[in-house]
Amino acid sequence: MQELLTQAAQLMLVGMGAVIVFLCILVVCMAVMKRLIPTPTPAPEALSQTRSDAPAGTSPKVIAAITAAVHQYRQSHSAAENKEMSK
Repeated sequence: MQELLTQAAQLMLVGMGAVIVFLCILVVCMAVMKRLIPTPTPAPEALSQTRSDAPAGTSPKVIAAITAAVHQYRQSHSAAENKEMSK
């Protein structure tokens, strides 16, 4: 019995050691890659095109309609939940 526990402890330590070594190697590789590979920067032309194509804003009528729809949805669903809870 003692021999099995010793073998189990050895196997556990070897496995945990292997995982720790792998994770350390992974962290070192990630740090090296971070320094070697530059971060991509968007092209200035792409930024100006997306900004010019974007709408100036949402009209107040659309905002009011969305607000009313959300309010009505919340009221109808909260009433339904209250009915279910009272049962």
